[in-house]
Amino acid sequence: MPQETIYSLIPFWIVIIPLLMSVAVFLTAMRPVRKYFSSEYDDLVDNSKDNTEPVSGGMLRLIFLLVGTVIPLALAIKLYSLVSQGYVVICNIDVLPPLGLNFRVDILSQYMTLLFTFFALIIVIYSIGYMKGDPLPQRFFGFLMLVYAGSLGVVLAGDLFSLFLFFEFMSIMYFVLIVHKANPVSVAAGLKFLFMTIFAGVSLFMAVVIIYWQTGSLSLNTSGLVSEISVFSLMAFIGFIIAFGTKAAMFPLHFWMPDAYTHAPLPAALFSSVIMLKVGVYGLIRVFYNVFGTEYLAAVNWDNIIVVIACFTILFGSTIAIAQDDLIRRLAYSGIAQVGYIILGIALFNPYGLIGAVFHITAHAFMKGCLFLCAGVIIKVTGNRSIAKMKGIGYQLPVTMLAFTIAAITAVGMPPFNIFVTKWHLSLGALQINQPIIIIVLLISSMLNAAYYLPIAIHAFLGQDQSQGEHGHHREFKRSNFREPGAIMLVPVILLALGCVVFGLPTQNWPLEIVKSVAALLY
Repeated sequence: MPQETIYSLIPFWIVIIPLLMSVAVFLTAMRPVRKYFSSEYDDLVDNSKDNTEPVSGGMLRLIFLLVGTVIPLALAIKLYSLVSQGYVVICNIDVLPPLGLNFRVDILSQYMTLLFTFFALIIVIYSIGYMKGDPLPQRFFGFLMLVYAGSLGVVLAGDLFSLFLFFEFMSIMYFVLIVHKANPVSVAAGLKFLFMTIFAGVSLFMAVVIIYWQTGSLSLNTSGLVSEISVFSLMAFIGFIIAFGTKAAMFPLHFWMPDAYTHAPLPAALFSSVIMLKVGVYGLIRVFYNVFGTEYLAAVNWDNIIVVIACFTILFGSTIAIAQDDLIRRLAYSGIAQVGYIILGIALFNPYGLIGAVFHITAHAFMKGCLFLCAGVIIKVTGNRSIAKMKGIGYQLPVTMLAFTIAAITAVGMPPFNIFVTKWHLSLGALQINQPIIIIVLLISSMLNAAYYLPIAIHAFLGQDQSQGEHGHHREFKRSNFREPGAIMLVPVILLALGCVVFGLPTQNWPLEIVKSVAALLY
């Protein structure tokens, strides 16, 4: 059913404000700016740190970062008030002729925008604490805001041309975050990501050109642009799968992710897991439901191939994760499996599957975001990344490891935690297409999740660090033993841990209600 449109500049400002604030963050590194804003605070610098940036420079950066995240969140909430009334918000900027820069916000775009703006604020607040002492904070946070702006641009884009521009911008800016440490391993990881990004970008460009040539339109305001079955249509479909599948780390396009997560600053890996991977699956949703349409893809049976790839991605990521001793690499391979759930739900081509897929975007963000935040606390406080050396760590970081345990149970898919809702709807979707074997895949995945997450939580409170003697280390909950970080890192951990379960307790699951509206729109 056609929806009433309303013109507003809100989508434009949601994207442009982080861009402007990124420039402001970069300017805080310039000596004249720092000198102008500092005088009485310079004597507060802690010279014992490697980073001798004046306090005023850090305060300015904090203000710019908060402006760049709080205002987009407020605008996204305002946008929700319009979209929830049934409006589609559009905005056209007369640049880059002949197509221009177009924004279009329906319930799916709004859902993604709310998710991105909320988590960006959480990530920025946490990162301020985690990156304390970094010699180049302005570079890290400046490029983080650029990647954030690109991510928002993708989900707010009104056509494939605008989506392509923001997608490429986001990808190239993220390369700088990976190589931020500027050591050989981070540069190697960054180059791997860059080469795959270039390949994905060329594939996306080819697909967009073919669609425009075939249909004369790049609009996402349709239930299927393509109607002709041809070799060119197949080439475009493959191009889209390569582009968005690479960003979503779908097998076999996942190779960049484990090394990038391992060697980039942890907040960069966190941002990718919570936001950037979701950009990839968002692109797949638009391609499946708006560019080709469910009837077209069902007729050519391309969806069956994606279902098989998604199931293999789930089992592959979970199996490889068990073998990882490095905590970040285990989270990375687990993320590959989790994204497989979303891709599976998209490709089931029924409302249950789509509800499971889109809901999992939020469920995964809370669960995996919490796990990454906890991992960051562990690394920041102890300097340890080895899972084998984390026995008894719960007595030093009780709040952090309790949050880790909640997120770990969520990943397994037990009620009332979020991911149970995901697997319930995916199972219903599998039964609707008479494929009960998919339920077996989901059950195996749950057991594998339990195998590589729950032992970490159990050993954190029940295990003994044998290197500290016969009776282990810190086997009592004493305040003198606690090494929890400050509130700026701990509060985000607690918030995301609560988010893993709080939506499943009341009778009205707010994210699930929005997701059902998304399914109603696309079906």
